[in-house]
Amino acid sequence: MSLTVIDWWALALVVFIGLPHGAFDAAISLSMVPSAKKIIRLAGILICYLLMAIIVVLVWYQLPEFSLLVFLIISIIHFGLADYSASPTRIKWAHVIAHGGIVAIWLPVIHKAEVEELFAILTNGPTPFLWDIITILLVFWIGGALLHLYQTLRSKKHYLVSIELIGFIILAWIATPLVTFAIYFCLIHSRRHFTFIWKQLQPISSKRVLINSALLLSAASWLMGAGLYWYLHLEITASNAALQTIFIGLAALTVPHMMLIDLIFRPHSTRITESD
Repeated sequence: MSLTVIDWWALALVVFIGLPHGAFDAAISLSMVPSAKKIIRLAGILICYLLMAIIVVLVWYQLPEFSLLVFLIISIIHFGLADYSASPTRIKWAHVIAHGGIVAIWLPVIHKAEVEELFAILTNGPTPFLWDIITILLVFWIGGALLHLYQTLRSKKHYLVSIELIGFIILAWIATPLVTFAIYFCLIHSRRHFTFIWKQLQPISSKRVLINSALLLSAASWLMGAGLYWYLHLEITASNAALQTIFIGLAALTVPHMMLIDLIFRPHSTRITESD
């Protein structure tokens, strides 16, 4: 797959702006453990985090098509929940599917030739089963998006949510897949995650701890990514090595990140807010 200069810039944005949004995970983990055992429990959490990421990579290389499908599905849920939490609307499931499905369902369908080539690079082969599932998911996405738009366009409180969705539907149509993904991942998802985490952790953690932990984990991720890119580039082209490094790396980090944020921290912070 040949990448344009704009595509390379899009990938750079994903790596240096989008990827660090998960680097607050150490500070998040630290905020949820008793002060008496912070070091021991934090070490245990980070080891589990790393092991889970390694397991994702190993499974990916054994079952690449299945792993890519799971990655797309959890991306829908993770992106959709983040967008819903930023501006909750009346029908949660429609909001989650509509917004989360922009880059995981709508984008692959309207740019099938380019995305099919990308999927083939990530799985080292054709992905017919994956496209059959995406076709089914498209039906649910259309239904969820129409219901979501109907509800939000009728509401003065939520009309900006619908405008955002329509804007990204149009952007995905006119821009390249990597550019659309970079804009959504960096300017929408990562920005909202930074805002949410900063708001939740600032009262209980110092700015220095937050920033230092984020820089440390970001640097570690970049170093591991550079090592993986160098290894892959020995066998495949620079473009393919970059795509595999970034997207398989994102999958490996997204699984533990999603479990921490969506299954543990977000419900935990909601309970604290409600009790206050």
